[in-house]
Amino acid sequence: MRGKKLRFLMVALFAVLLIFGFSGKHDNASKTENKADAAVLATVPGYGTPSADPISIFFVNFTTGYSLQPQDQFTYVNNPKTLTTFFSKSILDGLNISLLDHFQWYQSSDEGVTWTKVSGATKEDLKVTPTKVGTVYYQLENKLYTAISFFSPTYYSKVASVTTLKDPVNARGISVNVDDNYLYNNLEHAAVTFAHATPDPLDSTGVISWSIDDPSLATIDSTTGQITANTSGKSGTVKVTGTMDNYDGSKPSDTKEVRIGGGLDDQTVDQGKTATFDLQGKFSAAPNSVVWHKVDSNNKDTVVSSGTSTSYTTPATTPSDDKTHYYAVVTIKQSGTSDQVITTNHAQLNVNIDKTPDVKVTNKMENLTDNDGNTDTALNNVINGDQAKITGTITDSNKYSKLTNGTFRIKLPGNIQNTTLKIDGNTEQYSIKPIDDQSAYITFDGIDFTNSKTHTYELDFESIQDSNLAFNTKVELLGTDSDGNSTGEPYSGDNLLINFTDGSVQLEANDVDFGTLTYENVGKSVDGIVKDNDNLLNVTDNRRDKSARSITLKQDTLFMNGTKKLKAILSFNDGSGNTPTPITEEATTVASSSDDAAIPSVGSKNGQGLELMLSNQAIQTGTYTSTLNWTITNAP
Repeated sequence: MRGKKLRFLMVALFAVLLIFGFSGKHDNASKTENKADAAVLATVPGYGTPSADPISIFFVNFTTGYSLQPQDQFTYVNNPKTLTTFFSKSILDGLNISLLDHFQWYQSSDEGVTWTKVSGATKEDLKVTPTKVGTVYYQLENKLYTAISFFSPTYYSKVASVTTLKDPVNARGISVNVDDNYLYNNLEHAAVTFAHATPDPLDSTGVISWSIDDPSLATIDSTTGQITANTSGKSGTVKVTGTMDNYDGSKPSDTKEVRIGGGLDDQTVDQGKTATFDLQGKFSAAPNSVVWHKVDSNNKDTVVSSGTSTSYTTPATTPSDDKTHYYAVVTIKQSGTSDQVITTNHAQLNVNIDKTPDVKVTNKMENLTDNDGNTDTALNNVINGDQAKITGTITDSNKYSKLTNGTFRIKLPGNIQNTTLKIDGNTEQYSIKPIDDQSAYITFDGIDFTNSKTHTYELDFESIQDSNLAFNTKVELLGTDSDGNSTGEPYSGDNLLINFTDGSVQLEANDVDFGTLTYENVGKSVDGIVKDNDNLLNVTDNRRDKSARSITLKQDTLFMNGTKKLKAILSFNDGSGNTPTPITEEATTVASSSDDAAIPSVGSKNGQGLELMLSNQAIQTGTYTSTLNWTITNAP
């Protein structure tokens, strides 16, 4: 069965070579044909079974094998090609000086059916110059021994082909990649990786050469693409460039970036967020131990995590974490050798400190003349001559705040005098900035928040307001930063209400309408209606000293229509369910207040009202009115 399969594959390959030979499309070979070739090559058995790739951690090899495998090549007659490899020994093998490399290349021209030694090919690299069209397969053997090879460990590379075309094929472009995009600069032995290039089309016959833009960070072998990092701790990013020299003189190229560093990157986060430090690079297996350290601003070194994790996440950051450093100590154990210990660079944690001001304004008002019935945020019955004060604090709780200076501001009415302002106990010269005809801002600039985060204020004034006025205000702070820029909207305390009054009692009597009456109403009580269901008498008591008072009511005139009189009885219903009290030309007490209580209003809102009853008489039609007299007197 195997012989049949191989013969079939050879026929397929021969057919492909015929197509190349007669089509004439040498520099534009189809991708379909290249893929078919790759499928054939993948089935070719080697002289020996290819060894597994070496396992490495932090570029330290735990197993032995080929770090760089030979790559399939395309060329044309008499154009040389080089197969390159890189053989890496494990830590243990590297310490055994008796294990020497013994390289030998093998070749097969019949798709792996038979293999023969390549004469004189006893190095890692093999240069071949084909003289005829076709495909030859190659494999490298390496035996590690000193004098006796019988029991020596043997390692085989992967099988690679060199396919010779009749004519050269030019690449339209190439794609570059690297085995590792991060190399350490702080290892005992320089970190190494390899760059690779894939041409388009795959059967391009040009030669790849390699270069790097900053040799102080890393060097590169122009032929093999081996990248070697510096061991002096210099960090940065290099650009690796692969260039293919085509037969027609064109030079398509591509680049790939490789970072060189100490294993950790600096991190920047906002205050309150966590930061994550990751060990950079690829790992074939986990390290045996990873111990994470934190170094604070006082150079105190603290272990923050132990285990095998290649990543560490900090707790939620605070301003004190800014400019702290983190590093990891990585231990790799290998049986028969001493532990390999690698210490990363110290990566800095930058915390974007929240500098938003956290300002709180407290306030308290007091009427120094008479503070009865007042609260911290409302002064009632402030009359002409009263002394009042507003006190409080302004505090910025954010010690890292950008607030450096502030302006005290409060709106006050124009009818005040003897005003003084104290900031932190010191009497200050304030400014007055008019708002309108009735009010102005009292302001003071230059409150320093750099050295002190809390300031007190006291504002004293005397009222000369002799009319009713409800005045709303609040204490505000306008902030600026060190550059003189505003920190935003003003910071303010609670709303404050100052009720200025004239100290008097004000009465408002409303008309009462009994509607249209007929004989059917004679002898029946009719309720009077006040417009909008308002009170009969509205009372506003602005007195500060509220002594007891009585409200009396009398009917000054009878109900008259010109000279015509209407016989009717007017009564006051106090809402208690008692018999209504007749209202006559003599004053009748209808309501009262006690000491320290406001005089109440009289009317429907308190269940009170007036009633009218027509007497049995001859009634002449018309509109009849009467005048009522409300009077407030001292209570007996």
